[in-house]
Amino acid sequence: MSAIDLLTGWIAAALFGVAIVSSLVNRWRLSAGRSFAMGWFRAHNWLGAVATVAGIAHCLSSVTRSTLPAGEEVGIWAGAAAVGLLVLTAFAGSGLSGAKRDARRRIRRNHVATMFAVLAVGIVHTALNGPFAGR
Repeated sequence: MSAIDLLTGWIAAALFGVAIVSSLVNRWRLSAGRSFAMGWFRAHNWLGAVATVAGIAHCLSSVTRSTLPAGEEVGIWAGAAAVGLLVLTAFAGSGLSGAKRDARRRIRRNHVATMFAVLAVGIVHTALNGPFAGR
């Protein structure tokens, strides 16, 4: 695995995590009776978009034609699934701003559900192919 593979993967993971936190800041603000902050919302959008691009770059840069052990192969497929779900999450999120009011709840629910799916398969990918995988 090259330095670019490692860098793009960890950048995608870090930005994805920070994008989640930036969204939660607005949730916490609203639950505390404060106003919605457009700055945090814009940060969430940009961080999510850049995380998606970094995830795609990681996927494309780390593809090899070598045969891997079964566990690592499963990890690669989990990583590919995480990138696909990350793209779906980004599309769902990008559709929220222009959506009709009655459709926003469903779109937001799909956005959050795919975010949890990205987390789950991303953890599997990292466990099977990351720095602590048994090699």
